[in-house]
Amino acid sequence: MKGKFAATMIFASVWLGLSVWFAIGWAQEASCYLPAAYVWWAIIGLALLPGFMMSGMFFSNLLHWKCRTYPHTGQDTTVILCAHNEEETVARTIQGVLDQDYPGKIRVLVVDNASTDRTRSEIFRVKEQARENRQVEYLYCAQKGKAHALNTGLAQVETSYFITVDADTYLEKSAVQRIMDHINARQSACVAGNLFVDCPTRTLCAKMQIYDYLMSIAAIKRYQGSYRSTLVAQGAFSAYSTQAVREAGGWQDRMGEDIVLTYQLLEKGLPSTYEPRAVGYTTVPQTWNGLYNQRKRWAIGMLEGLSQVKPWQQGNSYSRYFTCLNMGVIYLDLAFLLGFIPGLILACMGCFCLVGALTIFTVAVGALLSATVYLYQKKLGIPFHNSLPGFIAFLLVFQGLQSTAALHGYMIHLFHRKGEWK
Repeated sequence: MKGKFAATMIFASVWLGLSVWFAIGWAQEASCYLPAAYVWWAIIGLALLPGFMMSGMFFSNLLHWKCRTYPHTGQDTTVILCAHNEEETVARTIQGVLDQDYPGKIRVLVVDNASTDRTRSEIFRVKEQARENRQVEYLYCAQKGKAHALNTGLAQVETSYFITVDADTYLEKSAVQRIMDHINARQSACVAGNLFVDCPTRTLCAKMQIYDYLMSIAAIKRYQGSYRSTLVAQGAFSAYSTQAVREAGGWQDRMGEDIVLTYQLLEKGLPSTYEPRAVGYTTVPQTWNGLYNQRKRWAIGMLEGLSQVKPWQQGNSYSRYFTCLNMGVIYLDLAFLLGFIPGLILACMGCFCLVGALTIFTVAVGALLSATVYLYQKKLGIPFHNSLPGFIAFLLVFQGLQSTAALHGYMIHLFHRKGEWK
């Protein structure tokens, strides 16, 4: 692991050095039109830092191209499934857990978090269909907030490991087997599953998100997980060590409760990993406003994690490095909005002082990285959706919306305003 990480850092550093060499002439030319300090600030955020991050991730993921397999386990496990007004999806989600190809007993703790719709009746309807070796239990949590619901379920867990699944996430049939094999073999404190977009056929917004989950999120988790430092074991589908989570105090009532918990586990020096073959199909926002609000919450959650556990407080050098990169994402969002967008406008007017050849080259590196991640996901043999309009929208629209929503989230956190969980 150390050797591969060192090789990755050497590759990324060489890439950065070459980029800086090319950027000097670019900066000198651009400084004839714009202030030099602003030009270098924009170049670092648009080309140098993204190039360093993406080249390192690209090279590391190539070194870890082979998908690891683990001995099968059949030990009993528990699934915590929290639902707040999820009458449309909760029954299908529970049924997906009951239908898992897993020899061990699965106890499903369904926590109704103060729902006001037909969620309760849907839970009891599918509860009657539980077969041998599968058990569904209904729990009620009157205190609103996902963290409270998760802790209600945690109090009832009796197995060494448990899994969290969102009420709108449907598990592929081998998902439990693969994530349990992983956490049992590697003794991780938490393992993030691989999320695909479920049924993105209704709106262009949903189709666009196929490629964010399929390539961007998956690439980052593979990179971090290769060094046992996945920064987010997402609540939508992850496995946990019961003892580790209880010793951490469970989930805090935060917007990013899953991020904060993962950071706390990493702070203790415990491994957080990623299993690409354990797949869940998650429902994504169907509207632009819904997506904007989701990414705003995610940005708040990232800052909550960084506030709870500072990068220098992380338990090992790998998690310290990745949390520092996470802080760099704030810079990238600002550079995109205050550097790339103005530069693009200038380029349309015939002035290529900010958006030029090196920026295009960085985009090409990102495209190459995305292609390798796409091929990796495809070789898993687990079906996922494709959409040409969604891919075009991802290329043209996604980053602008993502960065704008993230900046909004940063402001909310900075001024200590309270966001909404759902």
